[in-house]
Amino acid sequence: MDFLEKLNLLMKRDNYNKNSLSKASGIPYTTIDNWYKRGYDNLQLPTVKRLCSFFNTSLDFWLKEEVTDPDYGKAMGFKITLKEMEHIKKYRTLDPRSQSHVDTVLEWEAERVKQLQLTKKPLGSPTATIIEIQPRPITNVRLTEYFHSVSAGAGVFILGNESTEKISVPATPENEIVDYVIKVSGNSMEPDYHDGDNVMVSQKLEMNRGDVGIFVVNGNAYIKEYGETELISRNPDADNIQIAEYDNIVCMGKVVGKLEEPYEITSD
Repeated sequence: MDFLEKLNLLMKRDNYNKNSLSKASGIPYTTIDNWYKRGYDNLQLPTVKRLCSFFNTSLDFWLKEEVTDPDYGKAMGFKITLKEMEHIKKYRTLDPRSQSHVDTVLEWEAERVKQLQLTKKPLGSPTATIIEIQPRPITNVRLTEYFHSVSAGAGVFILGNESTEKISVPATPENEIVDYVIKVSGNSMEPDYHDGDNVMVSQKLEMNRGDVGIFVVNGNAYIKEYGETELISRNPDADNIQIAEYDNIVCMGKVVGKLEEPYEITSD
């Protein structure tokens, strides 16, 4: 939808013609008339901003042909970027199973960020404690998210089990890809991963068949090997997880190693 199509849409909506629009908005009649007669290639930004103010639209509505909704970016004070709008368009093209995958990841990440924000105390608030910062030696560790826990057995429900703790990880070049650490529960991945092991996970690496990852299947979290049609338990006495057509399965990252002691766990 081009500029004039949008202008016509709003003039029709609000019962304006070129003459009445000029009087109401303060934009000279000759300017508006020339848009129709000579084109709008030389449209000035101050004029566009005046249209935004008059019709109560966003600037993107006038400047981007792909934006066709006059309420784009302003509904109830809620602003949305063009990139976010593109995500919504892609989401609407997905089938219910794919939308469920996206919902699971979005729920996980939104709750994680919410928990992090809740644990932060702004300076000057009634609950904030002002402390004197003491010099401390530079250490060779960094802190990352710590989760309890992931199943190497019957499954652990993971949504709502978001981290409010951090764990120290050796600050080595190979550990720069580590995004979080999660504790193993169960024995289905023995002898490689045992009950109580803390595994380091990266969300930056591609998963290939044979890799071990963290998978959320129908809301339950597992550590398993990625197979062609199933998630594989490395313990021969444990069952694999068969993936049915309508199962909701999301990979939450690739296991890149075990975190060995000593390490320190701290609350946010």
